[in-house]
Formats: sequence, C-alpha cells, structure tokens
Amino acid sequence: MSGKYLEFAEAEHILKDMFEPGFKEQFKREESPLWTKLNANSDRVVGKKIVFSAKLENPQGVASRRTANESLPAAVPGKGIRISIAPGRMYGVIEFDDQILAAAGASKLGRGEFIDYVQDEMKGLKTTFREDCSRQAYGDGKGFLSVCGVTAGLQILQLGATANMLDFIEGMHIDIVATATGVAIASGKNRIIQSVDENNLRVTLDGDGGVVTTDATHSVTKQGSYDAEMTGLDAIISDTTDIYGVVTAGQRRWKAYVETAVGAFEEKKLAKVMRAARFRSGMWIDTILMNTDLLMQYWWTLTGTKTFDIGKSPVPAKILGTGFYSLTITINGKQAELIGDDFCPPGVIYGIKSDELGIQHLGEPEFAKINGTILLPNIYGPDGTMTYKSVLKYYPEMTCYRRNPHFKMTGVTDIAGW
Repeated sequence: MSGKYLEFAEAEHILKDMFEPGFKEQFKREESPLWTKLNANSDRVVGKKIVFSAKLENPQGVASRRTANESLPAAVPGKGIRISIAPGRMYGVIEFDDQILAAAGASKLGRGEFIDYVQDEMKGLKTTFREDCSRQAYGDGKGFLSVCGVTAGLQILQLGATANMLDFIEGMHIDIVATATGVAIASGKNRIIQSVDENNLRVTLDGDGGVVTTDATHSVTKQGSYDAEMTGLDAIISDTTDIYGVVTAGQRRWKAYVETAVGAFEEKKLAKVMRAARFRSGMWIDTILMNTDLLMQYWWTLTGTKTFDIGKSPVPAKILGTGFYSLTITINGKQAELIGDDFCPPGVIYGIKSDELGIQHLGEPEFAKINGTILLPNIYGPDGTMTYKSVLKYYPEMTCYRRNPHFKMTGVTDIAGW
C-alpha cells in the first residue's frame, strides 16, 4: 500500500473507532431538558420516513339511558389520520489540512497530534450540534433564529426584542432573509457574525459583505437553513400553523390553545390557560416549559426572596436541568412540573403533555459515508491547499400525536420588582 493510502486509512480508523461512539453518548446525555423529557428514539421509523397516527377528534359514542331495553348509544368513531413524513437533515463538518493527515500515518507522535486536533474539534462540534438540536426543538421548522429590528445601512445588525442571544455565536454563518419568502435581502446571504452584543440585542457582521438594511419583515437563519429544520414546539403548539400536511383551519380540534400578549407573569394566568387547554382536549398537561429567567421569577413569587433552601437534597439535573428543586403547579388536583430551559424563547411559556409528543430519528448521529469513506478531500485557495473534511449526519423530527392538550403563552413580561 502507498504511504498516502496508509495515512488515509489510519485517519479514518481513528475517526470511526475513537470519536463516533463518544459523540453519540455525549450527544444523548447533554441535550436540553425538553429532549430528556421527550426521549428521542426511532420506534416509529419505517424505511426512510417516520410514520405515526395523529388524533384529530375523540370518539363520541356516549349517551345515557333510563331503562334497560333501550338501544345503546350510537358509536361515533374518533377521527384520526395516518401521517408519513421525512425527517429534517442536520449536518456538522470538521476539517483539517493535508499536513495533519500526513502526520497521522507518519509516526506515533504524529498520530497523537492528529488525535489531539480531532478531539478538540469534535468536542466543540458536539457542543454546537447539541445546542442547535435543542434550539430547533423550540422552533417552527423555518429555521428563524430571530426577527430583525430596524437597521439602516449598517454593519451592525439589530435583532428583535424577543431574540434569544444564546443562539448567536461569533463565527456563525447566517442569512438575513425576507420572513415571508426566505429570500435573502441585499448583502444578506452567508454573512459571518464577528461579535455579539447580548445587552443591546445586536450582532456585528463581517466587513467584506457590506452593510444591510432591515426591519421587522426580515429574519435571521443559519446559512442555508431556511425551511429545512425539524418541526419544533412553536409550530406544533399553534392554533393557526399547518403541520404534517394537516390543514389546521379545517380541523377545529387539531389546534393547541394559544394565549397571546399575556403581559406580566402571574401564577393565576398560568392556571387559567392550563384549565383552558384541558377543556379543549379533556386531558391535563404534565410539563410546563419556560426560559430559566421566568422560572426564577416564579420561584421568587413563591418565596418572596432569591435565596434558595440548601438544606434539602436537590432533584437530579436530568429531571430539571436547572439546579432548582422540583417546582409544580396544581390545578384541580392535577400537577404539572415546571422546567426552566435556556433554549426556550424569552417571553414564551409552553404547556405540554409529554406522552403526546416525541422526537423520532433515523438512527443516532454518525459520520456520513461517500463511496465507502468518511474522509472527503477538498482543494482550497489559489495555491490549491489540500484539505479533508468529515461530515456528521443526523435526521431528527418532532412528532405530535394529539395537538389539543398543549398550550402556549406569548408576550410574557417580567413581574414587578424583578
């Protein structure tokens, strides 16, 4: 075998055996609390699609009789639909130059250098991959990171008031698009974030791409990701959005309960919406998801202080994901656990019945193979610099079996004194 082939084979062996198993395990253990709650699996995968049944209406064959010889109630079957959808596609890419690859096959020391480099890259990619899945779980499938604010011919892009700045990172490639169409605006395609101003909800763009002009009709997506992400809670818990090909307007019960412009956070408002969703569906939700900041405010309303009791053992992080003790709200004797999640959009509260939702996928994240190999060669730059990349693939989708038990509250503002 030639030296170049040995280098290539050694690098592939290291990637496949050392890093793919670790990526899968780390990915499963450290998602947002929502992913832990919904338990991602592949039990509804058929071929290359996800197939599941959604309930539109409950059976109505119920009535009362006074005497024994009267006819029984007429059976009115529930209305359901069999849904078949293709999952979204997520990719993560690591890249290294020809010199690093050559080192992997040259000596024991070179092999260690290659491992150190890939280990560092994979650690960062796992974090980014995991966080993007967690963000998508709250999205609408369109890929919007945030609506834009008013930017008048500047390199500093103003974001909307509800932007979750956790989603914006230096070095990220983004597109600035018309919200209605997904078409990039002038100078809006494939821009790079140079810096992030969390306090003022702004990002500074790379200088080479020029200035941009935006308003509230524009949005930001990750580069090339418009209308390509998995269906998240923002689309599922809606009274207007069509999902999985089911037309919401034509199915009165195929809607979640949505309360808009809620205003200052109050416990009684939460209780009211929880009851309203139950009346619509006949089912009680079991989990309430909110940004961690709102959960802290809820704790503050209960205790009147920001001091936590450290005399009790905390609930394991796998349940809460916040470090807080278990918080529940009880309505009509039914309890719902409150969970803080930094990936939940600010000012939004979701109520879910967790066993009516799921995250389905076509297998765990793994390296993509092209012609049997997981190392893909590239030649870059005017000097023809040789590089190699490996692509991690993952095909996830969020599924909803009943839509009407869930609720969403939007426009939730801080309580007085917070």
